[in-house]
Amino acid sequence: MSDEEKPKQNSEAQKTAGKTDLKEESAVAEEGAEKPPVKDKPVPKPKVKKKIPSYEDVDDDPVFQKLNEKVAVSVLSVQKFLDQSICTVSLDGLYELMVDLRDNADLDFNYLVDVTALDYLGDEQRFCLVYQLYSYKLGRLIRIKTRAAEDEVVPSVSSIWKTADWLEREVYDLFGIEFSGHPDLRRILLPDDWHGYPLRKDYDIKLQDQAWISSHLKIRKTPV
Repeated sequence: MSDEEKPKQNSEAQKTAGKTDLKEESAVAEEGAEKPPVKDKPVPKPKVKKKIPSYEDVDDDPVFQKLNEKVAVSVLSVQKFLDQSICTVSLDGLYELMVDLRDNADLDFNYLVDVTALDYLGDEQRFCLVYQLYSYKLGRLIRIKTRAAEDEVVPSVSSIWKTADWLEREVYDLFGIEFSGHPDLRRILLPDDWHGYPLRKDYDIKLQDQAWISSHLKIRKTPV
């Protein structure tokens, strides 16, 4: 080894030794230093199960307690769902109860919001009529329900609320439910000569009224 190479090796060795000493000093300093306290993990809050809305039987609803005693006997049950009162009445007492709900000064349900129906195919009382009533005086919305067999006629409430005129026509058009005392009971959405009632459970929506479509639109259904 030449004399020139020896100083270079000595210099590199000193640098390496210096780095090692610094690492050792740093490690000793870290060992002596106080470690920050380990924070406890937050305990997860228990999940609150959401209450599933359900129908609740009610015995003391103030609206139906104010009904005339003569019509109150037609009330079969009173329930609540999402704070809305639901009263189920017999079909033969429906009209008198509706009159009292409108004319009773303590109630004043002077707005018929909607009339619709449900088809419980297979039940003896196949159809369920649903009426939504609102009282501006009370600021209350209530639901009146009644059941009717397929061959039963439902009393029209169009003489109580004029809005029932077109609403009952829509129910007749789509479900085939007839209303006695209605001033103009005929279809309102479908053509007068349309066959069948589209919202009945036994109505084949895929076929619809092929005879009407073929006759009026000149469209023939393509065989599958």
